[in-house]
Amino acid sequence: MMGIYFHPLFLLASVQYAACQELPDQLSNPTIQGPERVNLNDTETISCFATSGKRSIMYSLYREKTLVQTKNVSTPNAANFSVSFDSESAAGAYKCKAESDDDTQAKYSDMINIIVLAPVLGVWINSIPDPPVLKVQSKLILSCFVKQGSNVTYQWSFNTQKILPSPSITINQSNLVIDHVNLDNAGSYQCEASNQFNMKMFKLVSNSAEVTVKVPASNPEISAKITHVGKDQVFASISCLSHEGTLPIIYTLYRNTRLIRNYTAQMRREGELIVHVENTDKLGTFKCKAENGFVSKYSNGLVIDLTVELTSNPDPLIPGNQFTLNCSITYEYTGYYTWHFVHPGKNATSKTNKNQLIEIAVDTGRYCCSVNGRFSNWIEVPGQGSSFQPVTIAVSLAAIILLILALGLICYCIAHKVHRFNVA
Repeated sequence: MMGIYFHPLFLLASVQYAACQELPDQLSNPTIQGPERVNLNDTETISCFATSGKRSIMYSLYREKTLVQTKNVSTPNAANFSVSFDSESAAGAYKCKAESDDDTQAKYSDMINIIVLAPVLGVWINSIPDPPVLKVQSKLILSCFVKQGSNVTYQWSFNTQKILPSPSITINQSNLVIDHVNLDNAGSYQCEASNQFNMKMFKLVSNSAEVTVKVPASNPEISAKITHVGKDQVFASISCLSHEGTLPIIYTLYRNTRLIRNYTAQMRREGELIVHVENTDKLGTFKCKAENGFVSKYSNGLVIDLTVELTSNPDPLIPGNQFTLNCSITYEYTGYYTWHFVHPGKNATSKTNKNQLIEIAVDTGRYCCSVNGRFSNWIEVPGQGSSFQPVTIAVSLAAIILLILALGLICYCIAHKVHRFNVA
């Protein structure tokens, strides 16, 4: 039997023929052509072209992942897409997709990046924190934004003076950062955005960002004055004072945890609040709160007691000797202190603008003082004869002690003699 033999040249020719028969039907990867830069509101053409043995090719133009346009084009013509660049959002990476008319093949082109050139427009500043009110040593970030604009450069200014980078201020084009602000950093900040478009220079200045730097309010001190005592009510002036803190400071007064009223200290640190309460000895516990935009600070509680206390030096008083009386109250008082002396035969009253009275105890009697209609306790002045009583008592005690010692010694001597007699 005779074998069938194919010459190698015959086989190679057959393969090449088959390939040539299939090539016209194959869809090639499309190529894309377009501008690299376009001006805002311009309309430009982007072309896509692929080869295929089919009669037509469906072309799709994409920007990133967004479909822009589609066209069905007869081969071997290219697809020309007319694209309007009416905003900066039209910029980006474009690519073409080519599909055979029987939907059996699909190929993508490479990407081209198109930049939209636009004049700068719409400039504003954002801040962190917002609003830009900071305490000393905190961090400030100002960012400059534009609504549109390509190749924009930024210039920052502080109180109309240009800012240059420094160890304390970091500028990175549209961002300005101060890591640790101080009082000198408070003021007006602006940014100027500029670029070149169609051979012209465009410049716009932002709104002002008013940066406020504050020292937090310190714990306030609280004090009180009784301004008037009526039959049913007592009027008091409560003072709240923070020695540190940027004004204005808002003081809030509480009585026994209940809010009474607020006061805003604008020009001076001290806040004075007038209150009226029922007329009793115990007016309550008062407390101040101070705040100027940061953590609230509180004073200690101030207990206002209308009780009057009288003390003396020496205590007890010694007739015929000088003594000092002290009339004490728990609140601040600028009025008169009234002193009362009651003794047999006559009563005496005097007034001083201080809470001390220095006298010489001559007559037997009692002293007290009064403030705002409240009377203190009484202090006795003993009679002249009574001044010898302590000496008499002391002498008597000494005599008794000596007598006891003498009796003890006599008993010892007697016992000792009895013992010697018994031994003998």
